[in-house]
Amino acid sequence: MKEVVFVSKNKNKAKEIVEILKHGGIQVIHKEAELDEIQDPDVACVAKHKALLAYTIFKMPVLVEDTGLYIATMHGYPGSLIKHFLAAIGQQGIIDFLKNKERAARAVTAFAFCEGPDKVHISKGETAGEISIAIKGQSGFGWDPIFVPEGHEKTYAQMSMEEKNAISHRKKALEKFCEWIKG
Repeated sequence: MKEVVFVSKNKNKAKEIVEILKHGGIQVIHKEAELDEIQDPDVACVAKHKALLAYTIFKMPVLVEDTGLYIATMHGYPGSLIKHFLAAIGQQGIIDFLKNKERAARAVTAFAFCEGPDKVHISKGETAGEISIAIKGQSGFGWDPIFVPEGHEKTYAQMSMEEKNAISHRKKALEKFCEWIKG
């Protein structure tokens, strides 16, 4: 079984990644580190920057992730800046802003695997959906209680980890990563 070192302070993301990658035959070793994030709405740019930082800290190949929520009415904002956006206005603030507006959104994840200063591979995954009209569900984290994936009636937070991991943007990106790393 292949091993990958995943670097993140977010234990919830690490749990999801461990579960998804074990089905791909990859064992995850989770290392915690505070990685500065550049302020860029593009998750791939943020992930690449964090991967280079993590490589510098651990001096070994590392996998990092960045996720964004791109809301159509907001012209794709907040993207990877979602953490700051949630801190400022919260889940209810997003719902309130979208009252009587189009609710379409995209969840996008980028994983960056860094093997050296000039060796960064990006794997992206995306799930279309919409922002719910109310906060729903107790599981998940971040904006999971307000994101309903296309073709579903439940938010990510109303789904079990298995249900979410079967369809999520994170799973799609990790499937691409698994294909790439296994050659």
